[in-house]
Amino acid sequence: MATFDDIPDGEDFPVSATLFVTYRRCPQQALGRLQGIYGPPSRASFKGALAHRLFARHLEDGEIPKDDFDRVCRQETGANLNSQMASVGLKPSEFRAVVSEVRELYDTFTGLPTDGFSEAEASFESEVGGGVRLRGRIDAVFSSEKGDRIVDWKTSAYLAGDTEAQLGFYALAWVKLHGSRPSASEAISVTTGETVGVEVSDAALAETESEVAGMVTELREAMAEGTKLERTAGPHCSWCPLLDDCSEGRAAEALLS
Repeated sequence: MATFDDIPDGEDFPVSATLFVTYRRCPQQALGRLQGIYGPPSRASFKGALAHRLFARHLEDGEIPKDDFDRVCRQETGANLNSQMASVGLKPSEFRAVVSEVRELYDTFTGLPTDGFSEAEASFESEVGGGVRLRGRIDAVFSSEKGDRIVDWKTSAYLAGDTEAQLGFYALAWVKLHGSRPSASEAISVTTGETVGVEVSDAALAETESEVAGMVTELREAMAEGTKLERTAGPHCSWCPLLDDCSEGRAAEALLS
């Protein structure tokens, strides 16, 4: 199995959970991200980002009063999400609808247990060799006698199949940064309460490290040589920014629709 020690020295190469998950879905789409090709922000992504800000605020400062909820949403948007809202092009009436939907998510969130809360939106960045940096942000950390449990909030009604890969990446990044394993790495659907966790063992961490190291090597070679990578079609093609130039993706979208 490959390790980070096997990666030759090279230019700075930041790796996020999003890049890793995208690569596992479709290597060419991940290469596109590195080349600056991103899909446009969506109403759903703005809604999710606003909900996450309110979750963090709740954990750090306490419950948001009902009669102050709209003001807090406007404040968080102005401070952290203004450019994203502008890119989506939400009208005032549409923004009010998003706030109403976020309110439902927040009301559900307040019923989740938060014992042992330690940190919200915990940023991490870890040098692992070869110019590679693992970086990102974990939604919440909870501490107990068993250790630190890292949690990712999901605002969709179901947990996607690539959630486990994301959680595995977070567990690996935690180990590289802190030198110890988290007690658990979990994703929780705020909508349904469904929870998915991954095994945090030496074998599982080694497998994730091997996958990430292999990804870095392949993406670096493709960028240096100007070559394209494998395209893998599936449900993710619907929002892929490369769709117009991808016959596999267009075929998959037509089939799934």
